[in-house]
Amino acid sequence: MNTNLTIMGVACLSLAACHAKILTPSPADALRQQVTELEAKNAVLEAQVEELRAQFALKNETTQSPSVELEQATPRAAKLTIGNLSRALPKKEVAGKPTQPEKLVIFVSAMDARGQALQLTGDLTIEASLQSGANVAQLAVAHWGPLQLRDAYRGGFGSPHYSLETPIVIAPDMLNATALVVVTYRDGWTGRTLKTERAIPWPIDEFNAEIPPNVE
Repeated sequence: MNTNLTIMGVACLSLAACHAKILTPSPADALRQQVTELEAKNAVLEAQVEELRAQFALKNETTQSPSVELEQATPRAAKLTIGNLSRALPKKEVAGKPTQPEKLVIFVSAMDARGQALQLTGDLTIEASLQSGANVAQLAVAHWGPLQLRDAYRGGFGSPHYSLETPIVIAPDMLNATALVVVTYRDGWTGRTLKTERAIPWPIDEFNAEIPPNVE
């Protein structure tokens, strides 16, 4: 009986192998890939054109003045926060050669008066320092213009935020200091200024993870 079952099993496997469809590359595969890539590029170009049209409409002298309701419905930056995973990262070395200097990675979020996330359109400056008693040593000063700031925006999975990085210069004898980061934003449309600050972990640690889903 066992012998018969074995023979039947082998026969079934042989039949399945005979009927298995072998997929072979086709010239159409490359064409489909090209079509997919072209469609994606076309979608990006269409979005850029629509954005340019909107910018042109704002500059057009015949554009009507916004209503009071429209002004009230337009979100404005009302608050900045520095994420609690903001910190200084150690330098990286490969075979004894530095591949990345010490740097700050600062996560900044912006919200309107309703606590909803929004994108900033202006200039942002980060000032970081080490403070120990009466001694103050500068860690870094970095500036992002409007386009640079837009490129630093991360709006995917997790909390929308800006991921800002800048190299630092560490003063000696400041291991027991407090590291303070001050973020200043100047709105490009109104000239208003928002400022926030936060102490970050110090001394420098080995934390070197990827950008987390939630950086608040």
